Amino acid sequence: MGELPPRLLVVDDDADIVRLVTLAMRARGYLVEGVTTLSEAFSLIESTVYDVVLTDKNLKGATGLELIDALTLREPTTAIVLMTAYPEGALGRLASLDGYIGKPFKSLEVVAQSLQDARERRQRAIERKALANKLGEVNTALAPASLANRAR
Repeated sequence: MGELPPRLLVVDDDADIVRLVTLAMRARGYLVEGVTTLSEAFSLIESTVYDVVLTDKNLKGATGLELIDALTLREPTTAIVLMTAYPEGALGRLASLDGYIGKPFKSLEVVAQSLQDARERRQRAIERKALANKLGEVNTALAPASLANRAR
């Protein structure tokens, strides 16, 4: 049985961008949902786990950073890509994200590559954390034996 297609949530208050990105990413094999409000996005993340979320920073009456905060707490395995025409307002947050796209973006290929890179970056982070946890377990298991050998 094959691997499931990646789930993508696109959040932008510009319906044309949502439609364009949704169509382009579906053509590349993503299962895509697109919304134009933060409240719609919050409703979707309550019931669905996404592999990657592409959100605009500035939404009407809200900010994509609120969504990022909620996703980070709720589903830390979700890769997050921020798109914005005003990156200076998010400079402190960019390091904690899996990707960034400047608007207007040059091509949909740039978007597709950013999403793929973000998914891979998030997967490597998850694998590193799992290995660190395993190493901690091994060290804890070996610590009593190590202490007993020193006592001899």
